[in-house]
Amino acid sequence: MLQQREYKRGQIYIVNLPEGKGSIQSRTRPCVLISNNLANHYSQVLHVCPVTTATLKSKLPTHIGISKKNGLLKDSIALCEQVMLVTKDSLINFAGCCDEDTMKRIDRGIAIQFGLLTNLERIKNNYA
Repeated sequence: MLQQREYKRGQIYIVNLPEGKGSIQSRTRPCVLISNNLANHYSQVLHVCPVTTATLKSKLPTHIGISKKNGLLKDSIALCEQVMLVTKDSLINFAGCCDEDTMKRIDRGIAIQFGLLTNLERIKNNYA
């Protein structure tokens, strides 16, 4: 477990994920912290988006490229269709932080996964 730190949205951690079945990501792997900073401060659980280095996976609109310049060892993919909850004590190491452009693309991937993109576009264009 990491020493007590301030967890911020967009940070990348190496996380010990619980055992998954089928295509659900598991084992120790990088994850992008996507929950809001207030929840990150007070809650014992965090929403994360698992990351894979298998860049040859099928291209889905929820697969968001992350450059290794953000703190990863290799160029990778955030799997926005696999958002999950983890406990703070499952975080092993801080790896880096996503830049603003990457987080905007991850936000879009999450919006697509949860069916929010259409609603967001309506609000943005005052069609609500």
